[in-house]
Amino acid sequence: MILFHTSDLPTLNATLITFEIDGGITDPAEVFSTPLPNIPQNMGVILSGRGPIWLYARLVHHYHPARWIAIHDPRLGYIIVQSHVKEHHEGDILEVNV
Repeated sequence: MILFHTSDLPTLNATLITFEIDGGITDPAEVFSTPLPNIPQNMGVILSGRGPIWLYARLVHHYHPARWIAIHDPRLGYIIVQSHVKEHHEGDILEVNV
């Protein structure tokens, strides 16, 4: 089972989406049948959790209409991977304590 949690980050005008895979193992059938959280599309999105690359690909594709998307890297911070705004560019790193 995949558990999603959302948190508003007003200072970044973003929503943090964290996920946890119960037992640490999932498969495509579970990932693609699990409903994703509804969030405002007029904000940025930060994705965080331990999971396979294809889960992240699904999340980035699903939230593509958002202003920007960042993925958490515990070593670096939050890395912008997609943007529709001038304030954030792909490759920018947001160093935020969340």
